[in-house]
Amino acid sequence: MSNQTEPGVTPTRNSQALWSLPLAGRTHPLVLAGLSLVILALDFLTGPHIHIAILFVFPVALATWSHGRRWGSAIAVALPLVRLPLLYLVWKVPVSWPLEAVDTAIDLIVLLVLVQVIGYVARPRQEIQVLQGMLPICAFCKRIRDESGGWLQLERYIGERSEASFSHTFCPDCGRTHYGQYVD
Repeated sequence: MSNQTEPGVTPTRNSQALWSLPLAGRTHPLVLAGLSLVILALDFLTGPHIHIAILFVFPVALATWSHGRRWGSAIAVALPLVRLPLLYLVWKVPVSWPLEAVDTAIDLIVLLVLVQVIGYVARPRQEIQVLQGMLPICAFCKRIRDESGGWLQLERYIGERSEASFSHTFCPDCGRTHYGQYVD
């Protein structure tokens, strides 16, 4: 069976773009913290003259893509501020504080701009959560069977698997059927 699709047919999961596969889910916060610590450790081990700090873009980008602008901004602010004391307390580099403050401010600005750009690009992905595949639904009560075999109300099933929320009301036909004397 080939991966090509006929005109008008939506591609299946197998034909999804490769770049979207690693970022399809949410990155666990411990992974983000670990990646940040590894980059800080590399920066510490290589010394003040090799700028490993450019790698800060990776945890900032992952955090923003998978958790939103707040997480990305927090990491974008924390990493340069954690690196700053290394220059004086560990490496004892004889540079002026104003120069390093400007350099750290530039790092912060660049990382925060990166957060905004990735947040703008990721917004549609975060707003649209799609349930895919066949849903086993009871024809009578409209509950859906989950992966463990249990039956959940439609609202609970969708609410647990997406960002959707529900407000309950009734359509005009049901209003006339159930509340005929009150509904026109």
